[in-house]
Amino acid sequence: MAETLDIWTINRKRAVKKIPIARLCLQAGVSTRAFFEGLKGTKETRPDTLAKLNAALGRSKMQFAGEHGPATTHGAFKVCLIYAAAELKQNPKAVLASDPSRKATSDPVWQAAAEVRQVAFWIATRMLGFAQADVGRAAGVTRAAVSEAIKALEDQRDHDKQLDRLLNHIEEVFS
Repeated sequence: MAETLDIWTINRKRAVKKIPIARLCLQAGVSTRAFFEGLKGTKETRPDTLAKLNAALGRSKMQFAGEHGPATTHGAFKVCLIYAAAELKQNPKAVLASDPSRKATSDPVWQAAAEVRQVAFWIATRMLGFAQADVGRAAGVTRAAVSEAIKALEDQRDHDKQLDRLLNHIEEVFS
């Protein structure tokens, strides 16, 4: 069970990890104004806001200090993500900034990033041979989420000729 932190503890941990406030707030889906109002004490920070910030802080350790697992998995997954974004003609910075745990399926920007992540999961596991659990940790999702995404992609490949051509192209590049 995740501990609930106050805004000052979250800010201290953020500073130690050298995470910019704007980036932490973006990852948490919280406005910087709410963050600063909590720090100043002009408004009490809501428990759900603290929980979102705490969760984003926990996910950020994969991108900053204190990474779990081998650093090579995290770096390789980011490269897979950037490569997949290029193949799908998406902005890699937007994909890297997109939070997979939001599950904002009605948001077209989030949905495009999710499609890129799905291809990156496939590349990391099928082409590079990383374990799904390691890829999940690197991406900030569960092993089951990685497994389901890959299965859905491979099922979709059977019916979508354009996707099949894309994955065949990627297979040629990595072989």
